[in-house]
Amino acid sequence: MYIWKVSPLIQELKSEGLSQKEQFKYFLTYSILMVFATDPLLSFGYEYVVYDALNTLIVTTVTILGIVYCYKVNESVDGKDFILRLMTLGLPIMIRFLVVVIAITFVYYFFIDSSDSELITTQPIDVLFSAIFMIGYYYYFAKKLKAFAS
Repeated sequence: MYIWKVSPLIQELKSEGLSQKEQFKYFLTYSILMVFATDPLLSFGYEYVVYDALNTLIVTTVTILGIVYCYKVNESVDGKDFILRLMTLGLPIMIRFLVVVIAITFVYYFFIDSSDSELITTQPIDVLFSAIFMIGYYYYFAKKLKAFAS
């Protein structure tokens, strides 16, 4: 199971060498990570504000458009195994993006943001970071789908 490397996974998918059991592992791991990422317990200490609603709207819109875009890219490449590719490639790509997001978040909140508020609320910068992350994810994913053309 590839957790970080995308290219060897692409080669394995191209050769149709990924067994049903391996596909299941990717799907299960990806699903569990998505559950953790959306778990309300991660919002401990947050007050729900209008920017939370705006963030949900933007992330939902970007997700829909991103999936449609990736689907169209996949169709233009070879039209095969979109869901399989989405689930399996999604795991290492998401892990890569999470590492970058955690690093950026750490730098921003510990070195740039100077607010001393004890109450944590979603700010416009958080909505912007979410949108950039999601757009980047689907753009990178579509780029990697193009590797199936060669």
